[in-house]
Amino acid sequence: MPRLKRILLILIPVIVLPLVFALDIVRMTVDLGISGLGTVRELALLASFASIGIALGSAEDRTKHNVPKELGRLLLFYAAVLAAIIFMTVTSLFGGEEGQETSVRYVAIHLLGTYIVGILVTVVAIVTLQRLRSMVLHKRTRGVRRNFLLFLGALGTTVLLSMPFIPPAGGILTYLSFTIAVILAVVNAFRQSWIVYLSRREKIYALVYAFLLFVVLTILDVLLAQRSDSQRAMLGFSPPIHAFVQITCLFATFYAGMAFVSTLFHLPTAEVFERKQSELNSLHNLGRLVTQVFDFEHLVETVTHMATEVSGARSAWLELYEQPGTGVNGLRVVARQHASQQEIDLFEANVLTALRKTVRESGKYSLIEDLWEDRRTKSLRELGVPKLALLSIPLVSHGALVGILHATKRAEQGFDQDDIDVLTGFSDYASITIENARLFLRSLERERLEQEMMLAQRMQKRLLPQTMPSLPGVEFAAVSESSAEVGGDYYDVFELSDGRYGLVVADVSGKGVSAAFYMAVLKGIFLSLVRLDPSPRELLVKANRALLESLEKNAFISVVYAVLDTKNGDLVMARAGHCPVVHASAKGTELIRPNGLGLGLTEGRLFAQSTEERVIRLMTQDVCVFYTDGVTEARNARDEEFGYDRLVDAVHRHKTKDAAGIKDGILQEIRTFLENSAYTDDMTLVVIKWLARAEEKSRVIS
Repeated sequence: MPRLKRILLILIPVIVLPLVFALDIVRMTVDLGISGLGTVRELALLASFASIGIALGSAEDRTKHNVPKELGRLLLFYAAVLAAIIFMTVTSLFGGEEGQETSVRYVAIHLLGTYIVGILVTVVAIVTLQRLRSMVLHKRTRGVRRNFLLFLGALGTTVLLSMPFIPPAGGILTYLSFTIAVILAVVNAFRQSWIVYLSRREKIYALVYAFLLFVVLTILDVLLAQRSDSQRAMLGFSPPIHAFVQITCLFATFYAGMAFVSTLFHLPTAEVFERKQSELNSLHNLGRLVTQVFDFEHLVETVTHMATEVSGARSAWLELYEQPGTGVNGLRVVARQHASQQEIDLFEANVLTALRKTVRESGKYSLIEDLWEDRRTKSLRELGVPKLALLSIPLVSHGALVGILHATKRAEQGFDQDDIDVLTGFSDYASITIENARLFLRSLERERLEQEMMLAQRMQKRLLPQTMPSLPGVEFAAVSESSAEVGGDYYDVFELSDGRYGLVVADVSGKGVSAAFYMAVLKGIFLSLVRLDPSPRELLVKANRALLESLEKNAFISVVYAVLDTKNGDLVMARAGHCPVVHASAKGTELIRPNGLGLGLTEGRLFAQSTEERVIRLMTQDVCVFYTDGVTEARNARDEEFGYDRLVDAVHRHKTKDAAGIKDGILQEIRTFLENSAYTDDMTLVVIKWLARAEEKSRVIS
């Protein structure tokens, strides 16, 4: 309700009640002779208390009620009311006997006492009716709501029939309406559904509060029904409000009495309810763990803790497979609750292997009601294991056994069918939660690996030349593509002395991370050796010697290394088991195949003897293409290789272009050949095109 509306509702009684009080003083001291003034007074009082009820009701709607606490509050309210009535009676503030002083001052003092008690009792009655409404309508059905509305209707009718404008003959109707209201109050007093949902502690509080409230209300009912000072004061204050207060207090008395009796009978069921509540809370908390707990160790510890709570078990421990489907011996204890490792080891040595097999083969729980009596576990008695019942529940996810939850109880208590049903349902939920946590951890690990692979890919690309040399007499173009995130292909260009440049293209056997590692090692070796400026053959011999101790037995590296003299166009190369170089000249296109074994395949002497060095005298517009086997071994959907012939033809067709054009032309032909197929191996392509220098051009023209 908006704050302004609530303030306006409170202002109504603040303004009206003092005016009515002043009017009553005038009426009791002076005969005004105005007919109908009493009716207006009663309507004003009813409107004031109705506005108080609406304002209090709007505040109550926003509050979540605890019934035992509400009973305690009502007890305090009525104790205060009873104390106020007793105080007014003892001090004679309700008014004197007939014939006593009737001065304005005397009338005002005693009328004020009547008003204080009347307002206090009425407000408490309004609060009581609102609280009783929430209790009666707890878990309401259509019939319950109907009965309560009928009670309110009878209450309202009784209040209206108590108005001054009703003739004396209407007394029979008032009595009949009052009787119906009391009967309906008794009917509604039987609605005590909230008791079922109380814990033992709350039921004890409710029992005490309901009894004390019943006693206090009974005393108040007697005072309001007999010809006492309090009854005369309430009737003098307002007969309709007296009827409202009397019926409401009777309703509260019946309800408090029934609450006491019902709570007393429900007290033995408190343990069952608390257990069910614990089960629901545990399942709710476990459901929250599905999305909130990413710490796997904390998750499994929580699962075992909750298992003891929902079943009342003495101890519990959880075994999970490292990898589902690895057999009975693949189980590992990941969490335990109130179970020592020594106790679990005793079970492990004497009973768990057979139990695991039974659970795994049947897919159902296994129950040993008494470890001392069961033939499979009698030996545990001599080993000092207590007289226990042991329940083993399988944890199944997507049809696969992911683990087993074990729980123990004292044999005298044992596991009943309710315990088994609860733990079975709990284990189903727990298995889903554990699998979700595992999947989450795997996704994190996969994401971490992907990030590391992306980092490795960026680092590997930085190991390759970012730009190729730009020289007046020669053009360079290169490209390298990995079939995975990282690969084993390597190429580089080194500036040597006297206008010479070294060019290396290598291919590490295998793929992925290991190939990328050896590729980085090879780069370091070449960077060290080129500073010594050896011939291509000598460099490969030294590189083989350096790699022999580093490479695994099944790993090797194929390399072609060439030194280009930019002064005279001589290209000196040596090959270590690598693909032949394609040389395109005016005479034609051919494959250059110097002899040589791969690095790491054999010891130094045999490698040196088998390694051959070849010199190519480049002429104007000659083209040399270096590559890895990912080019020639590229396969299309028909399982056809691109092969050497197609590569030679491609170089021949594009040799008139510049180096970048030749590279792009060869790549395009490979992609056309592959159609929609992907590269199955790392692919590297380096193109050198020799250009005529100025002096060579004039010699050729002349």
